[in-house]
Amino acid sequence: MPFNSYPYLAFLVVVVLGFRLIESQWPAARRIFLVLASYAFYAWWRVDFVTLLVGSTLVNYAFGAAITRRVTERRPLQGLVQLGLVFNLGLIGLFKYAGLFVATSDDLFGLHYPIPHLFLPLAISFFTFEQISYLIDAGRGRAPRYSFIDYALFVSYFPHLIAGPIVRHNDLIPQFRRSRTPAQRSDDVSLGVTLFTIGLAKKTLIADNLAPYADTIFTAAQQGAHLGAADAWLGTLFFGFQIYFDFSAYTDMALGSSCLLGIRLPFNFNSPYKAASAIDFWRRWHISLSLFLRDYLYFSLGGNRRGKVRRYINLMLTMLLGGLWHGANWTFMVWGGLHGLYLVINHLFRDMAQRLGLTVPSALRRVAHAASVLLTFAAVTLAWVVFRAQDMGAATRVLGGLVGQGRSHVVTFSPLAAAALAALFAIVWLVPNSMEITWNFRPALPPENERGLSRAGRLAWSPNARNAIVYGVLCIVAVMALSNLSPFIYFQF
Repeated sequence: MPFNSYPYLAFLVVVVLGFRLIESQWPAARRIFLVLASYAFYAWWRVDFVTLLVGSTLVNYAFGAAITRRVTERRPLQGLVQLGLVFNLGLIGLFKYAGLFVATSDDLFGLHYPIPHLFLPLAISFFTFEQISYLIDAGRGRAPRYSFIDYALFVSYFPHLIAGPIVRHNDLIPQFRRSRTPAQRSDDVSLGVTLFTIGLAKKTLIADNLAPYADTIFTAAQQGAHLGAADAWLGTLFFGFQIYFDFSAYTDMALGSSCLLGIRLPFNFNSPYKAASAIDFWRRWHISLSLFLRDYLYFSLGGNRRGKVRRYINLMLTMLLGGLWHGANWTFMVWGGLHGLYLVINHLFRDMAQRLGLTVPSALRRVAHAASVLLTFAAVTLAWVVFRAQDMGAATRVLGGLVGQGRSHVVTFSPLAAAALAALFAIVWLVPNSMEITWNFRPALPPENERGLSRAGRLAWSPNARNAIVYGVLCIVAVMALSNLSPFIYFQF
């Protein structure tokens, strides 16, 4: 049930109305209602895989209860955390990576094992990562004993179930028991509808209209075409903007759906193309994933506590595994490796500048910042080529086209394409993002550093008649465009 579909719109209306009724009449039943609604949401895709979601929840809850009990009693954990990790990683490995590893082994060693073709359960990466964070926190003594209903709702809560944000137990579970006044419920509905509308408009009016052009060019590269420079640059830039608006749209719609229920999800997207460095990019793009990789993988590897060389190795390993998490294709690991390389170079440059006492003159700071943003955007966009390509051969043909090595022409560069690109650059670099527009009403859990948010000025949202008309019209237009249904890119992960 994609967020950008008529069934989801109907489902969301029914759930919000039902939740408000139960909240006012039988508040103790709110959590049970949301658990059942979340399972119904997941069952819309495939009923049989609800058993996988429930089974994973039951096993992890049992592990968490045993770990918490032993920590409280100051007894040895006896490898319970490690066993829980083996279970969760084994689940992902079986469904998501078994085919990749068998095929790779066959190629490398001349084996002829049959390649398993298992159906990938929807959202398995997200709900598994969230439960891994819970088990690790429990082992560190940072997770209390929750009721099963609270834990099951934490795992299955439908606004974040399919593609995040990756939520921590201590951020979400305490909100399930909070009560709201009638005024707060009305404010939450206004805010939720506005944020959902912004996301739906990004998806249907921008991302889905860029997809056919990017798909055409990358499909041609997959079929062996050696793209000319115009095609390669159009495909690369259009996909770069497509995934930006696609994931931004999903995040807005997830947070908006949750706001309607009075629950705030983590801040997850903050204009990453405004980043002035690779480090800054990962503080802005898929923020919840970046924090998960930092807190549960990078720090577990030792972080920067064992010297600079080890820090760079840990950064590279973290990004390689973070890349592979995105999908069962070695292109994702290469994409992660590129970002690992970017981060290493970024840290080396900072260390060198600090050691040599290099600073940018105040008169040149704006120019230097603009150049840094442009360079970061170029590096990120080049990496998207490997992310989007089906294999390294297709990626190589697109990258070769960028430097003029190909001659094939799939699409024609036109004034309309130039105008579209100019408009896209203007939106991502000059217009405040949805969080900045609505931040006065706190649509998400606060980020680690709110200073990264710019002021929206006159575009700042508030619940008034003018904004009701503006966003109402935008909602109607976006809903009318739902006929061109296209799945979110991150649903495949």
